Amino acid sequence: MFPHKAYKILIIFSFAVFLGGALTVPFYYETQTLWYKTGVDKVVLWAGQLAGLLTLVLLVLQIILPLKGRFSEDLFGSANLMRWHRINGILIVCTAISHVVLVLAPEGINNLPIGKKYWPEMTGEGLFLLVLIMVLSSRFRSVLKLDYTVWRTIHRPLGYLLLILALIHVLFVSESFKQGIPRVVLLVIFTGLALLITVVKTIFWRSKS
Repeated sequence: MFPHKAYKILIIFSFAVFLGGALTVPFYYETQTLWYKTGVDKVVLWAGQLAGLLTLVLLVLQIILPLKGRFSEDLFGSANLMRWHRINGILIVCTAISHVVLVLAPEGINNLPIGKKYWPEMTGEGLFLLVLIMVLSSRFRSVLKLDYTVWRTIHRPLGYLLLILALIHVLFVSESFKQGIPRVVLLVIFTGLALLITVVKTIFWRSKS
């Protein structure tokens, strides 16, 4: 039987490959915006794109961590998974803020993309606000006097909505994902994630009933 330690190493290695692959995209599949940037502006925009892709990877991880899978709970422990989930939420806010600031810095706040033609960028703006609302409401639930049952009922579906918005934003805001290998890999990963969620949730609800 495959030992738990080997499973952990395999999972961590797979995540590292996913993260490393995602962070190479801006360098091998440059967006048109980068073509017209030089010097510091180009470096800042690159950093902004890296922060955005890191946010995407952390969002995928954020959905996986709280899944009620017996395998993952046996492997890492339910308490550890939830602790990492809370820490990861804070990291997502930090990387999301970094992404927004670094992407807007070379263009200036006056060139904030607003309007129908900028709907992918505006999707990202809505996504950013949703991330802030979800993480802050989670961290300060007691202060805000939010009922746990109500909060949890809203929190979970919003998490899935957040991931869908992230996928739409990435696919349509950047030329890097409009075609080719990055687009195919991203769609395969999200399809696999949807199947994983469906299987785990089905097994969980069957076991409860």
